[in-house]
Amino acid sequence: MQKSEHSLTQGMHTIVVGSGPVGVRFVQEMAAKNVAGKITLFGNEPGRPYNRVQLSSLLAGEIAPDDIQLQMPDESDHFSFIQSAVSSIDPSAKQLIDQNGTVHHFDRLVIATGARAHVPNIEGLNQTGVYTFRSLKDAEHLYARTSRARHIVIVGGGLLGLETAKALLKNNTQVSLIQQGEHLMNRQLDEFAADILKNSLLDMGVRVMTNIGVREIIGSGRVTAVVLRNGDLIECDTVVFCSGITPNIEIARSARIRVNRGILVDDRLQTSHPSIYAIGECCEHNDLTYGIVNPGYEQASVLADVLSGGESLYSGSLLSTSLKVIDTPVRSVGDVVNYTKTPFHREYVYSKGELYRKLVTHKGRLVGAMSIGAWSEDARVQEAFLGQRKINFLQRCLFKVCGRVWPTSQSRDVSQWPKSAVVCQCSSVTQGEVVSAIQTQCSSIAQVSNRTRAGAVCGSCKPLLLQLIESHTDTKIEREKEWAWAPMLVASLAAFVISALILSLPGIAVGESVTQPAPLEFLWNDKFWKKVTGFTLLGLSVVGLLMSLRKRLQFQKLGKFAYWRLFHIALGVTCAVILLIHTGLHIGDNLNRLLMFNFLAVLIMGGIASSVISLSHRLKPINATKIRSFWSWAHIVVTWPLPILLAIHILTVFYF
Repeated sequence: MQKSEHSLTQGMHTIVVGSGPVGVRFVQEMAAKNVAGKITLFGNEPGRPYNRVQLSSLLAGEIAPDDIQLQMPDESDHFSFIQSAVSSIDPSAKQLIDQNGTVHHFDRLVIATGARAHVPNIEGLNQTGVYTFRSLKDAEHLYARTSRARHIVIVGGGLLGLETAKALLKNNTQVSLIQQGEHLMNRQLDEFAADILKNSLLDMGVRVMTNIGVREIIGSGRVTAVVLRNGDLIECDTVVFCSGITPNIEIARSARIRVNRGILVDDRLQTSHPSIYAIGECCEHNDLTYGIVNPGYEQASVLADVLSGGESLYSGSLLSTSLKVIDTPVRSVGDVVNYTKTPFHREYVYSKGELYRKLVTHKGRLVGAMSIGAWSEDARVQEAFLGQRKINFLQRCLFKVCGRVWPTSQSRDVSQWPKSAVVCQCSSVTQGEVVSAIQTQCSSIAQVSNRTRAGAVCGSCKPLLLQLIESHTDTKIEREKEWAWAPMLVASLAAFVISALILSLPGIAVGESVTQPAPLEFLWNDKFWKKVTGFTLLGLSVVGLLMSLRKRLQFQKLGKFAYWRLFHIALGVTCAVILLIHTGLHIGDNLNRLLMFNFLAVLIMGGIASSVISLSHRLKPINATKIRSFWSWAHIVVTWPLPILLAIHILTVFYF
């Protein structure tokens, strides 16, 4: 039956219990569909709804509380937000009662109560200094605690435990991480990858213990130690449980709605009562509950379509987890550890230093992947996994040799991806959806995000959105500049100018006689000073060559690459100045001339490469990537002959 404009608020009343990310996402989806009726959202935490995914960043001080607030529709006749816990549900009467005793009637009820932190049943839990990390209140309490905590024990070596360890490692606080499983993130990583991650944590100063659990917490009202299952005692003043979650199903159970580990739902996300639905961590679909937010977002989208009269069905979610421990990105998609192996399964591994990548295929299709360390193909690999795309023979060979699945240009240019490729994993937004939004006058990341929700959760897909915006519009968006780009540019130009002067200016004239030398002639004519400048130049060249291996060999423990790059450029300028002094602008003959030209080529190519890097924020992302790659490799290619020519030069000078 068609409703009049004035009957909008007389339509179906949908109540959503739970104002976490999934509950709010469902409200956003329903608002976008302009479904007739009213939506009421219940939240049992003080304040406005927030993004639980970013709590660890908030605890670490990387973002402000306002940055995690979730957007909701404005309060109106069509939407209202009530800060109150729900005490009971009466399915037969289609009503619920809040904690204030107020009765609310509904036509449809959506339960999105999420989950709470799982705390094992051990002695000593009810003491000051024992925490969980699940809510904004937990984050605030832990943030206040870190100023006086001296030793924090984190129980749980999964995704949340690692993020918590990173966030709490400040104020000279000692952090110990206890994992009951055989290795860290044992559901997402294999043993080799977990060992690399463990070493990164050890380098940070986190003590890591695996394959052991906590038996008891010691203290007389305040935590003083924990006892491990092997009897060892660890003195501490704070214990944080990050050992999994327990779905919040009590309100459904008391209403006689079918539950197991979670609230049981079918493919329409409908519970055992036809007017009640469940989404997020509190629900169980096909014997599975999900402990991450992305499946909840997918469920919210499906349910919004179902309640809008659509025919969507939920068939389950593919799992993906990622985090960054200091400078170590970690990615795991699909089941790459505990899957049931068949003759049709194949594993492909690429390992180099602290870089580790693994692909799992079934009948040639990508069903899982993991990586430790930066991987420029992360987004493309995840898209291939979600699409269950085939990895052909040549791609497998390329991966084994180079650690890449696609040629560089294909993996970097998101505009070449299929329209069905998922660009934003958090909100399941495809490349085609982003392009459609751009073609409807969305010319900024904020506008695309408002239209599609891409980039609204973690923001890791924003570089991809930027590429698409600039490839489909004439809009030039200001991008993040390279660290210390201005000094880098000045030093690059200086090296280039000095090299050009050496090539273009005639050699400095020598004096008329030994007794009347030209000013500063001793620097390039006197044997002693010739050796001083020559060996200084040799030493700096060796240092520069060794520094160039920093990125190639993935020496992650030796500081940020940006610092090394700036020092490398400064070293190049110093070499250019010393080369000028050593030669007196004389090019030389034969081998010396060849060595001189090679040295100048290295300096000129390096100057151009670093200039391009410093100015890459002024170029389109894909163009910047191509140009940087070309000149960096040009610099590397002309550098290869330098050590050989230097060695021959030294031999001819000292032995012949």
